[in-house]
Amino acid sequence: MSQSEGFGAYTDFGRLRTAIVGSAQGLALPPFNPTLHHYNDEVQAALKASGDQPLDIAKAMPERWEKTAEQLDNLAALYEANGIKVHRPRPYSDEERQYLAEAQPGASLLYPADPVYTVGKHYLEVNIRRAYRRKEVFPLREIVAPLLAADPEAHHVIMPAVQPFAPSSDGPGPYLEGGDIICYQNHLFVGESDIATNRAGTDWLIDYITPFGYQVHPMPMDGTILHLLGTMVLVAEGVLLLYRDERKEPLPAPLADWDVIELTEQEARAYATVGVSLDEKRYVIPAGLGRVCDELAKRGVEPIEIAYDYVSYWGGCVSCSTHAILRDP
Repeated sequence: MSQSEGFGAYTDFGRLRTAIVGSAQGLALPPFNPTLHHYNDEVQAALKASGDQPLDIAKAMPERWEKTAEQLDNLAALYEANGIKVHRPRPYSDEERQYLAEAQPGASLLYPADPVYTVGKHYLEVNIRRAYRRKEVFPLREIVAPLLAADPEAHHVIMPAVQPFAPSSDGPGPYLEGGDIICYQNHLFVGESDIATNRAGTDWLIDYITPFGYQVHPMPMDGTILHLLGTMVLVAEGVLLLYRDERKEPLPAPLADWDVIELTEQEARAYATVGVSLDEKRYVIPAGLGRVCDELAKRGVEPIEIAYDYVSYWGGCVSCSTHAILRDP
């Protein structure tokens, strides 16, 4: 078996071997409702103007859609140039596009790190608050299923379904989103807020993963930034980037002595923490964050800048577009 074959991820800066990179195919954002406040003002205005129908981005904003697709392709090419095997999700079937459409129509495959999470040998299909994104698990499952079937130690776990509620992103959930989970060895740090993962989702994760030797650390957030990965990232052993103002509590004990590169709100909202470590020495980061790049370099981490403004326009960045299937321990 080659180094890029297999399944399992153990620490967010372990050497990346295999990943799924998102796709702009079929991107259609749902009709506007107040829970979509993580979109920028221009997108919110376009959604309001589209009425009760999803906004087909390739038709409504063709140049922006093309640039989005190009930047996703560029990320995939960057990974491949660094010896990483890349998978891309297939388009939705007609039947899949209708899944939960009565709750919230729309479709996206931009950010495959949100609807699923790989920790150790466990592939978790989790519950995103926005109903139109819950169908993303189907094309991703098709990629991962052969890897899981070939590994006798692998576990494929599907989270209990969200309790129906109106609006679809409210109610008890349980909600758990991949962008809220950070892994360091046998520690899982989980962001919680009223806009993404909730305590019911964290409790489910605790119940499932604790018997396998993992410790889950809930990290309550103010909810002005969508996910924990929008505020913190572990880039190398003992080194992390952190936007502290979104946090309600001090860092958990396993991270208390780490070297923290403090971020401004502007740097956090420019997605400084939403990059991807290729290994402990290389971190892919959206372009334009010069001070952060300098601080990383001082600590022996090479920043690899990538233009990603068109992809991040839709509310996510490099790590959102990357689901790590295989990382070295």
